[in-house]
Amino acid sequence: MTRPAFRWDASARAVLGDALARLGPNRCVAEVRPDEVVLTELLTRRDRAGTAALLECGAALSTVWAVLRVLGHDPVVAFPQDPDRPDVSAVVRIGASRAPSSGEWARYAALRKLDEPGRGTALRPVSLAVLGAVAGEDFWPDTDVRIVRPDWAAAVKRLGADLTGQSSLLVTTPGDSRRHHVLAGAALHSTRLAAAMRGFASERVVLSLLTTAEGARHAEVLPGIPQALLLVGLATPKRR
Repeated sequence: MTRPAFRWDASARAVLGDALARLGPNRCVAEVRPDEVVLTELLTRRDRAGTAALLECGAALSTVWAVLRVLGHDPVVAFPQDPDRPDVSAVVRIGASRAPSSGEWARYAALRKLDEPGRGTALRPVSLAVLGAVAGEDFWPDTDVRIVRPDWAAAVKRLGADLTGQSSLLVTTPGDSRRHHVLAGAALHSTRLAAAMRGFASERVVLSLLTTAEGARHAEVLPGIPQALLLVGLATPKRR
């Protein structure tokens, strides 16, 4: 007897809606259809947000992935290039049935732990072993999450980030297309989940907007085109 095909019923929609709501008010728009989720960029934000809107769509993609896995299905991701729908950043379709692992349940539970550190809170650095374990959780194609090396400090500072005394990770991609920006956002969000699963806080660092030429120049020093920076640490009150 074959199992009936998965559909986004009211219960599954509620689980997904709760998870997506945790991304905040500026998230990508998720259009839930019977057998797929269409993620669309808010075109009204494109000019002023730059690639940030696509990174947010990547966070939504990571969230949909985590929810589908605990619902017992493999996500199938596509990046359509439809001239009639230029706002579509990704489509997540329902794949084969597969029971979620304990790690995937932990990843889903970590969706509730992603609040940014509040004012008056500092991130105490973690060991290289912890950073390496967190970075090693990245599974998104065409993305790399690496510990920021000391010899990258000058290049990273030109991106508008001073990481002195911080435990930091860099997300890079081999290209700079819309697809790469979305995948980078998914990798960034998944890395934050990996940190939260281990009991650590994380904070996104806003990078300066780069032209294609500038991104290529940075890629000569850095291991790819820089898309995002993440600080990881133990949240502690700042000393007065």
